Formats: sequence, C-alpha cells, structure tokens
Amino acid sequence: MRYAVIGSGSCGNSYIFKTKKSGFVVDNGYSFSEFRRRAESFGFNIKDIKYIFLTHIHRDHVAGVETLSNKLGIPVFTAENLDLGEFCRKGFFKQIGITPGKTYSLDDFSFTVFPTFHDAPDSVGYSFCQEGERATIITDTGKTSDQMRQLADESDILFLESNYCPDLLKKGPYPIWLQKRILSEYGHLSNFDALEFVKSLSCDRCRKLYLCHISDKNNTPERVQEVFDSAPLKNIEYIICKRGIPVMGEE
Repeated sequence: MRYAVIGSGSCGNSYIFKTKKSGFVVDNGYSFSEFRRRAESFGFNIKDIKYIFLTHIHRDHVAGVETLSNKLGIPVFTAENLDLGEFCRKGFFKQIGITPGKTYSLDDFSFTVFPTFHDAPDSVGYSFCQEGERATIITDTGKTSDQMRQLADESDILFLESNYCPDLLKKGPYPIWLQKRILSEYGHLSNFDALEFVKSLSCDRCRKLYLCHISDKNNTPERVQEVFDSAPLKNIEYIICKRGIPVMGEE
C-alpha cells in the first residue's frame, strides 16, 4: 500500500492511498489543481483514484471534495445521513452513507469506520486494511476511545493528531471561547494527549507514526518533537507533518 500526506493542518488536509487494484483519498481541503500537483509530485496518478472518504465537514477537510468527486466521477463515503449543508453547492458525484462501528470491503481492501469526538456533525475516522497491512487515521477529535486504541494497536501505520501545545494555546492570539473549544472533549488532541495515546499502545506492530494537524498558531514542530523525544517509543519511527507540507510515505 503506497500512501502520502497531501497536506495537513488548518490550511488543508488530505491523504492519498494506492493499493494493487484501487486508489482512494481521505478528505481534500485543496483546489483540484493543487491536489493534482501535490499527488503527481509523488508519482500518484489521479486517474487511479476510485473513492473519497470524508471525515467531517469543516472547510479544511471538505473544501475540495466536491470538485474532486465530480471531476473524477467518483463516490464520496460519509457518515450515514451526513448533511453537507453550505459546503457543497452541487453535491458530490455520489454520496454513500456508512455506519460507524462497521467494516466494509471494496476491491482489494477493507475499511472500518469509527466515531470521533469533534464539533462537527457525524464526524468519523477510518482504518484501512489491505493484504494484512493496516493504516489508521485519528485526527480532529477531543478525546480517544477504546475502539481507536484497538485499531491503532493493530496498525502498521498510524496518522495521529498532535494539534496544540497547551502553553502556546494559553498565551496565543485565540479568544477564550476558542481556546475552550480546542481544549474540550470535542476539540483537538494536544501534543501530550497524542503521546499518552501512543504510550497506551503495545507498540508491537506500528512501525510508522505520522503526527498530523499541527496548529500554526498554537504549536510548532519543535514543540511536538520535544514532547515525543521526552519518552522514546519502542520500534516506532515518528514523522512530524509540518503545516501544509506534503509528506511521502512508503513505496
């Protein structure tokens, strides 16, 4: 399974995957031309993309999904009955509702949907499995769950939110109400939350950890590294995804 982080952070989020028989994208906060440029720079052919998976309808995740879906003529999987509201004028080429807690099969891969805890309606995360290799995306959630922990423990590749540094958030430019939103159970995971989550795993299987969705106002890659260097993780290589910068995964 080939993969790349097309971009991560408040400016836009997207992940691309290629299996032997299929290709798919999780979220897209970029214009069609920018998404294509980034994907092709890593050797992905957008004609191979057959599906899009949407986590939630905040703009940095959904802004480019409608255009990508319609230009490529491919369906978008969302939580069942998700109302796209103001974010989609024409609608997707096709919207397919899926139920959190269930596992589905497509082509040569399967995926499990799980609920996340975020201030967006029907927000979900995904865990993908192909030929025994599992990749799980856990971002945009104010807290974690047993299901997230189980799927992460079974994953070879984990994309995990490390959104903010509490000290920088407290001293930063955000008003109190917005700070409270980020700190809440329906906000985001801090650097310390992310580390504690990883420390709770067995770490017997995961070989790559991508720390994602780093805030440009309330965090820095250096703060993330400082926290994770304080408790070295057994057998896990971690990669800090800097705001908006694409990161190539394994071939």
